[in-house]
Order: sequence, then structure tokens, then C-alpha cells
Amino acid sequence: MKILLVPSLLVLFSTSLFPQTLSTLNSESGFNNTSEVNNVNNPCITPLEYQLLEKQTKDNIKILGLDKVARKNSYSTTLNWPIRAAAGFEDCDYYFIGAYVDQNTATGAIQDFDCGSNTYDGHHGTDISEWPFGFYKMDNNLVEVVAAAPGTIVQKADGNFDRNCSSNNLTANSIIIQHADGSEALYWHMKSNSVTSKIVGQTVVAGEYLGVVGSSGSASGPHLHFEVWSGNSNTTYKDPFSGNCNLLNSNSWWNAQRPHTNSKVIKVSVNTTDIVLPGCPNTETPNESHSFAIPFQGAGLNAGYAKFYIFIRDDVAGLTADCKIKNPNGSVFNSWTYTSTANNKTYIKGYSKLLPTISGTYSFEATYNGSTCSTSFDITQAVGIASVSDAGQLILFPNPANGIINLSGRILESEKCKLTLSNCIGQVFMENNYLNISGKHEFILSVSEIPNGVYFLTCESGETKIVKKLIVQNQ
Repeated sequence: MKILLVPSLLVLFSTSLFPQTLSTLNSESGFNNTSEVNNVNNPCITPLEYQLLEKQTKDNIKILGLDKVARKNSYSTTLNWPIRAAAGFEDCDYYFIGAYVDQNTATGAIQDFDCGSNTYDGHHGTDISEWPFGFYKMDNNLVEVVAAAPGTIVQKADGNFDRNCSSNNLTANSIIIQHADGSEALYWHMKSNSVTSKIVGQTVVAGEYLGVVGSSGSASGPHLHFEVWSGNSNTTYKDPFSGNCNLLNSNSWWNAQRPHTNSKVIKVSVNTTDIVLPGCPNTETPNESHSFAIPFQGAGLNAGYAKFYIFIRDDVAGLTADCKIKNPNGSVFNSWTYTSTANNKTYIKGYSKLLPTISGTYSFEATYNGSTCSTSFDITQAVGIASVSDAGQLILFPNPANGIINLSGRILESEKCKLTLSNCIGQVFMENNYLNISGKHEFILSVSEIPNGVYFLTCESGETKIVKKLIVQNQ
């Protein structure tokens, strides 16, 4: 269901697999944005896949001699969180829980470890979905899978298609690691060609890179299916979370267990226009910016307005988010509140608000359930400043960059220009005063020592200033 948009009114959207574009002019917009997740009709791992996995792991464990040394009667493994943000990632968080282990073995009945219903019938793992913009994050390698505990690789698959959206018989990109006590951890749905180069029989340490979150195998969107076995059979699955309704094991397997419901704003953004959510398996368009030249005119917006978005995980009815645009000196330029009216796994709320007009670095923040998430943006004067969209002024190639980046464009023809590389919160990673002696409009910049992530390259020459988005993906 989609309600027609009326300027200056609240607009609500229900969850849908259809493309969504928030085109609201100067109105508010909000919708439940739980990404596509697996369910009883689309399980992460099919019964046939479980049979194949059990055979592969048992055969490999026997060949490696691990069946003789594993301590099957004493489980001492503790787990760290199995995903992390890649270097340079600047959002406040990056995931929500799509489904926990189903504790109720009766067909047609479900229950998670906390006696809730965040699971699906017969689910044996924890689905950790990257959000928001799951495919954008996957395409740019922004969320990594890491080893939750040390151990030996006993199964590995890579190179399989990774943009699946529904139930299928395709093979997932995956890793299974056996721990010292004989227990095993399954890491499922990873991005193609992202899985560690290590092979079956090699060991990993806790926190070691294993791959990138993807949508391979029987998946319906980018997420990690994380599953724990006490042995090397699907029938020995455990739930790493402790809770009143965990019937599989009494103690938590986590070093630090995270809350069942972890309500917070995990991202805020300032946007030139509405975000675009085209639906699985297409990549989302955030339309986020950290620089606005005044006067500003965004597509679909009234002159001088930008879109301000908050992205909430585990939205709880009755909780309130306090939103503020802050001046460079920390005083409040504008403020408003959002109060939830329903429980949602994820919720996006967008507002059209008038931008400041005085040059400077501003911030947009939202405080929800005791935590604050913020981002910064610059206001510049358009007089004498080249358009950022003028591709002829400055071209970056390749982008994403690996090691070096080639710069070309008319702005480099000037005698001297200043190059600054900064992240989303304004932290400067590189400054370079480029002196043009040859008169050419080309320049090579090394980014080999820069952590992987999303950056902004600013080129200034006289009164001309151009800002370009740069993604660093060093191997």
C-alpha cells in the first residue's frame, strides 16, 4: 500500500518489495523499511544443503584429523560479534536482526530466545542484515564478516552468484570454522569473490577477515546467516543468545551479548533529494551530500530546502527522537521531534527542512533511546564556485580507487590548487598543494596508505572549489 503524497502532510509507507522513492517536496515522510529477509518459505539453508554441508565438514574433519582431537563433551568457545564496519565507514551502526534462532520446534509455531517472535519457523541461525542501503553497502564492501572465534576452516565456498532475492537451489559463498572444543560456526550468504584466500585446513584467529556480507545462496537480501553447532551436524545447532526461552543451551556463547531489542538511530543524513530504494537486487541511491552551495535547488524540493533523514533500528512505539540542525558554534539552528507510533524492526523518517545560508560547517543529529547519531555538512556560497556536477572540471579515475587515483580536469590547469581528502565527519587524511609547472591538467595521487572507505576529495583553486566523492578499496 502506498498513500498518495500531499505536500506538508505526513506520509506513511508500508513495507514492500516494490521500488520506493520518497518524493515528498516539502512534506515529511516515514516508512517501515525492513529489508527483504528470509522466511519459512525461503530458508537460508535448505535441508539438502544441510546434508551436503554435513558430509563436506565430516569428510574434511576426518582428513585433517580434527575428529581425534576435538573435545566433544566440554564446550568452552565464546564468540565475538561476527560482522564489523570496514575501515573508513562513518555511519553510527550498520545492521539489524532479521531473525533469531527458532526455539519452538512445533511446525507453524515460533519463539526466539527472549520469548519474542523475531524468527521464522525452523530457523537455526541468527540473520544479521546490513542496513540501511544493503546492496550499496555490499557493492562498496562496507560491512565485513569476521571470525567470531579462533579455529580451523573445515568448509569454504566462493565465486557463486550473490544478488539473489528469493528461494533457490544456488550455492552460497560460505565458511565453516571448527573451534578447539569441537563446536562449529557457519558463515553464510557472503559476497562473491570476497571470501578469505585461506583454504580448508588453515586456521583463523578471532576477528580475522572472512568475507563481505552478501546475498548469495537462498537469500532475499544482503545479510549474514550465522549458525552455531556443538558438533558437525545440523541437529546439534545451538542459540548463542541466553534468555528465558532458550531451550537449547542455558548459557550465552557471546563474550558480550547484545540486547534482543537494540533501539537506536544508526544513521542520519543530509540529502540533495529523496533517497531511492529500487528493491532487491538493485543498488539503492542514497543521494547524500556533505556540501551545499547556496543558493541550493534540490530535485523535487523547493528552493533552499534539503532532505534530512533518520534511520532507526528496533523502532518502539512511544519512543521519541530529538532532531537538531546545529550551527558551527554548537547553537541550534532548527529542531523538531519524531515520536514512534508502532514497533518496527527498521524505520526511515525523512524531513524537508530549510538549509542555513551562512557559510560554515554545520551538523545534523538525532537522539533516540539515549544514544545520539550525527553527521556534518558544509554550507558554501555559490558565487564564483564551480558546479560540483561539472564533470569537465575534475574527473577521478578509477573510482573506487586501489592504490592510486588519476585526476584530470580544467581546474588542475591553474597554477596552484589545494587537494584535501577527508571522511564523512571532516577528519582530514591528506592535504596536498599541487603546483602546476607543466601546464597539463593531469595529476596522480596515491591513496595506498588510506584506509578503505568513503571519502570526499576537495579541490580548491582561487575562488573555485569542487568536492568529489571517492571510494578507496585497496587490496
